[in-house]
Amino acid sequence: MRSRLCWLAICLVISAGARVAHTQTSARDSTPTVKLASGILEGTHFGSRQDGAAFVGIPYAAPPLGKLRWKPPQPVKKWNKPRHATQYGPACPQLPAGWFPDIGWNEDCLFLNIWTPQLSARAKLPVLIYFHGGSNTQGYSQMTPLGLSLAPGGVVVVSANYRLGPFGFLALPALTAESQHHSSGNYGLLDQLQALRWVRQNIALFGGDPNRVTVMGQSSGAVDICLLMASPMATGLFQGAIMESGDCQSVYNEEIRTPIPYNLISGTGEQSGDLLARDLGVAQGAAGLRRLRTISADEILKAWRQDQRVHFDAIVDGWVVPEQPARIFAQGRQTRIPVLVGSNADEATVFGHGGPKTVEEYRKYLSEDTGSYSAEEFRAYPAAADADVPPEYLQLQSDTFAYGAYSMAQAMTRAGQPAYLYSFTYAESGKRAHLGAYHGEELKFLSDSFPADWEYSRDDEMLGEAIRAYWTQFVKTGNPNSPGFPEWPAYGAGPNQCMELGRSVRTRPVESRVQDLEQIMRQVLGDAAKPASVRRHALLVTPPAEKAGTPDGTRTRTFYLSGVLLFK
Repeated sequence: MRSRLCWLAICLVISAGARVAHTQTSARDSTPTVKLASGILEGTHFGSRQDGAAFVGIPYAAPPLGKLRWKPPQPVKKWNKPRHATQYGPACPQLPAGWFPDIGWNEDCLFLNIWTPQLSARAKLPVLIYFHGGSNTQGYSQMTPLGLSLAPGGVVVVSANYRLGPFGFLALPALTAESQHHSSGNYGLLDQLQALRWVRQNIALFGGDPNRVTVMGQSSGAVDICLLMASPMATGLFQGAIMESGDCQSVYNEEIRTPIPYNLISGTGEQSGDLLARDLGVAQGAAGLRRLRTISADEILKAWRQDQRVHFDAIVDGWVVPEQPARIFAQGRQTRIPVLVGSNADEATVFGHGGPKTVEEYRKYLSEDTGSYSAEEFRAYPAAADADVPPEYLQLQSDTFAYGAYSMAQAMTRAGQPAYLYSFTYAESGKRAHLGAYHGEELKFLSDSFPADWEYSRDDEMLGEAIRAYWTQFVKTGNPNSPGFPEWPAYGAGPNQCMELGRSVRTRPVESRVQDLEQIMRQVLGDAAKPASVRRHALLVTPPAEKAGTPDGTRTRTFYLSGVLLFK
C-alpha cells in the first residue's frame, strides 16, 4: 500500500570522509551506531526489520566555504563526539522555484543520506546512489524519499546534495589559471564523484557492497550520470546506471573556452562566468577571484537572478569531462556497464506552453534547431495551420527526451552492454490528468509517495509494485527482470522495442517519430565532423533561454536540454 509519507520523513544518513572502522547493530530499542574513521554516527531505525537503520545529514566533504569555494571537494574533518545523523543537511544555495518546497539553503551543504535494511558489515547488499534533478541549479537530496520505499527491497539507498548554479558550475579564467588541471566549472560533478568515493570507502559498514553500486538520476541528475560515464575520473566507482528523462550523448555540450559554431550554443563557460563577475563589479585575475570568494552567497544569487544572459550547467572542461560526450559514446569509450534508461510520454506538458505560435515562427525555430535538416524535422512534426503549431511543438519536445533514451540504449548495446529501455505512459486520474505522463511523475511510484490530492486506484498500486521491483532487481543484478512481472527484454534482443510502464506493462515498438529524429541526428553528427567553415546549426539542442522577470520582481529562468524545456 502507498505510504503517503511526508517528503521530509525522518531517515538517516552516513557521514564523512575516511575508511570506517566498526559497525554496531543494536537491538530495536537502542540507537543504530556506526563508527567511521572520522567519528561516530548515531541514526534511527526504520521499517519492520530490527536492523533497518537510516542515517541522514552526513557530511561527505568539507564545507565549500571561503577559500574552498570553487575548489574540488576536500575531506571531512574528524569530530570528537557522536554525531546525530537524524536530520537532513541544508540544501545548496539556489534561487527559489515554484515546483518544490523551499527548505532553506546554506553553502555548507555537502551531505548525504543512507537507508539500509541490514546494518551489518557482513550484509554486502547492493547499493543505489541517487542524484536529484533540477537543471543543476535547484533541488536537494530529500526531494524524492526513495530510501523508505526501495531499501526494504534489499538494497542500501544513498542520496546526496551537490553544489548548484554559480557555486557548482562557475567557469572563470582566473579559476582555470589557478587549477593544476587548467580547468574550472563542474564543481557539482566533482561533488558527485566525491560522494561516490565516500560510498566506496565507507558503505560496507552500513551493509553495502562497494563493488555493487548503481547510480540513478532523474532529469539533470540523469544527464550528470551520463557525463560521469564519459569521465575517466569515475572509472570503477559504479557498476550500473539508471537514467530517467535525461542523457548527454545525443547532444553537444557547451565548452569551457571554445565557442561552438552550431546548435545555438552562445558563448562559452568562461564567458558566462565573466558576465557574472562583471555584474558583481569584480575585476579579472587572482585579486578579483579572492574578492569573489568573500562575496556573500545571497549577493551572488541576486546578481545571477538579475542578468538573464548568465547561465550555469556542466560543461566540457577538458578534465572532468575531457571532450564532447557525443564523441566519446560514438567511439565506445564510455564506462561500459548495464543501463536502465527511459522517458515519459508527455515530458514537456509541465513546462508550460511557450514557444512558437505560428507556422512561420515554428519554421524559424526548427531552422535554428536543426539547421539544414529543419525540413525533415518539419515533415516529422508538420503544422498546416497556426493551430497545429502548439501541439506539434510540444510533441517534439517530449519526443526529444524519448530520442535521448533511445540513443543511449543504442550506444550501450553497441558497446556490448545490456540496455533496458522504457517508456512511462501512466496518466493520473485527478486534476493533473490533462498533463498525461509528465516529467518526473514516475518518481512518485518509485518513492510510493503521492500528493494529498492524488486520486488513488488499484492501477497505481500495481504499477508502483512493478516499477519498484524492476528498479531494485536491476540494482541487484544489472537485469530488471523479476519473478511475477512481465518479461523485460534487453534492447537489441529483437525489433526496436521498449517496455511500456503504464496502465499496461508490456513491450511495444519504439515510436516511429523517435526513429525519425535518429535519422536527422545521424546527419547532424556527420556535419559536426566537417570543417568549421561548412558547419551549420544542426543539432537537436537549444541553449539556455531566459524570460523576463515576474511581476513580483523574481527571476523566471527557463532551461533547455536537447531542444526541450527542462525547468522554468
